[in-house]
Amino acid sequence: MSKTIVYDTLSIPDPSFIDDEVKMLGSWFGMSNICAFPTKMSTLSNNRNSSGDDKTERNIIHLKLKTMLFDPKVRQLVNESSGVFQELQTNVDDPTKSTDALYYSRKYRAILSTCILAIDRSNPDKTNETYNQYKMLLHNLQLIWHLCEVLYLVTVPGDTILNNLLDWIKIHYENAENQASVITENKIAYLTDEHIEEKFTFYWDTVIGLVLQGNIDTTRMLLSNHSQSDTEPFIHAIKILKSMPTYSIYGGLPIAEYTSRFKGWQSSAKAKLECGVFLSDSNLNNVMKIICGDPDAINLIRSHCSTWFQFLVAQLIYTDPTVKKHSLSLYAHRSVSKYYEESEYNHMDTLALDLFDGDLEGFVKKLKSYPDSGWSSTHLTNLLHLCDKIEPEFEMSEAVENKNPNEQYLLDYGTFLMTHHSLWQAGVTYLDYCSAGKGYLSVLLSKLEITSDLRVSKILHYATARRLHNVVSSVCKVKGMLSLQKSRIGEALCWAIRGQDSAFATHLGDLYLKDYVKSGCFSNPDILDNLGSIVVTCDRFMFIGKYIQFLKLALDKKLNEAALLYIELLRSNICPEYFRLTLLMDVLMFIDDSKECYFNITDISLITMRLDDAIMESNEDSETADQFILSKVVKIRQGIVQLLSISILKKKIV
Repeated sequence: MSKTIVYDTLSIPDPSFIDDEVKMLGSWFGMSNICAFPTKMSTLSNNRNSSGDDKTERNIIHLKLKTMLFDPKVRQLVNESSGVFQELQTNVDDPTKSTDALYYSRKYRAILSTCILAIDRSNPDKTNETYNQYKMLLHNLQLIWHLCEVLYLVTVPGDTILNNLLDWIKIHYENAENQASVITENKIAYLTDEHIEEKFTFYWDTVIGLVLQGNIDTTRMLLSNHSQSDTEPFIHAIKILKSMPTYSIYGGLPIAEYTSRFKGWQSSAKAKLECGVFLSDSNLNNVMKIICGDPDAINLIRSHCSTWFQFLVAQLIYTDPTVKKHSLSLYAHRSVSKYYEESEYNHMDTLALDLFDGDLEGFVKKLKSYPDSGWSSTHLTNLLHLCDKIEPEFEMSEAVENKNPNEQYLLDYGTFLMTHHSLWQAGVTYLDYCSAGKGYLSVLLSKLEITSDLRVSKILHYATARRLHNVVSSVCKVKGMLSLQKSRIGEALCWAIRGQDSAFATHLGDLYLKDYVKSGCFSNPDILDNLGSIVVTCDRFMFIGKYIQFLKLALDKKLNEAALLYIELLRSNICPEYFRLTLLMDVLMFIDDSKECYFNITDISLITMRLDDAIMESNEDSETADQFILSKVVKIRQGIVQLLSISILKKKIV
């Protein structure tokens, strides 16, 4: 197992740092970038002597985290695990569905295996160092995840763990079995006089590798194919291997009886070893030393095990085959000491030791720093949390407010995914299952870059489903402003209506009314005819809606109804100041040859009062008091006089 590279060092070539007083400062830029910049840290004496004219050119550097998860070949790890995670959370909330932790753990590991195969297919000649490192990281992660599964998620009767550990080793260290397949599948050696052990130089390494993984049947088959298989040493060896007792946790012998039989079998084998039965072939003799648990074979075992994990399990097969889980800690520390000093432990070593020691809290904390951007710590901690293997809260190593590791890791991972242009939707899934997730989503969804209408519709869908009205309003405001910049006022109004943004709608309403003052007609009449609920929250569009209704009544010659609505508009005082004269000019619509009276004295007094208010406002603003406005005022006064005379004549006639 290679040592995991956790961090890369980045050198920033900047001439500013030649000066010892220049230090690097930085701040977050966006959601995932850091803006770094050199700054001169002057002392008090330097400040007094400084003229303040430091004109040294300083560069501002934008740093962005490069992560394995954002690589196209690894991205399926995020997408597929997101689906498994969501299925698990849904089933936990549904008492009618199963939430077998082991089942979901194996699903996660299957996704890891698929991702490793995808990397292999894209890098067949192993020349891409980046993909080589990604594969190593994922393989090590799969190894440690499987160990956690074996120790904490698999239920073992009697707590005898060796068979599960053997399965773990065989899956992740396949070299011996692969080499055995190469040997046994080669038929030419069997059809000629060529010795199989001479044809395959790795023959004895394969035999020893199989023995160290407890694969006795394949070992016997290889020994039977040896050119000396009919000699006494090989016959005895094959017979000993065939008679080796096997322990099964499901049925079979009780532990005490199995232990007695195993020791008897091993004693018989030791007797033959000590008598020198196998000395004629040194390799066979070494194999038998391992099987007999000979202390002299420790160095031999170590030389054939690339990691202390393999060494640990290989020793247990022939020294303590019924080992209990609680005894593994002692064996694990002895095994790792054969390979490293404590100061040389790498990340994988400390993770595995925490698992063997039963320290799940320590394991969860250390897993957070694994260089997979929190993928493993988030999903494995969540799994352990749901099956009550870890406490709901414990002291975190980081200075965080949330002491619940499951909650904190979900928040961190979900926030991290929200920084990616396409994986942000998966990030929403994780934040949904945090008590503080709604607050995070409220901020993060608003910060997403608006690159397309499809993305906008997705953001609005997520925000609406979670009742994040501030996000809907913010996104619609941005889209509305972009539309307004392109002079698409109708499109901007649609966004204002969708976002229920009364302030922005008021601004757009002013644009519509000012355009009406200039042109005498409204643009986008189809939108204005279907304003929806915006008329309730925005006074400007309440006025526009009623004003359009008034114009339609007047156009249809329903002047009695139009007059009632006209007076209502004047009385409500929701007409903006710049539009009052335009509204008052509409009084001329009610003067026709029929001499019909549409207003009473009170109504005419209200019209006159509103005209006086408009004149006073125009006088206060000298720029608007032009000849055009004065001519309007004259026409309105003339109209009022005519309406008053019609009203008086009607009253006298009555």
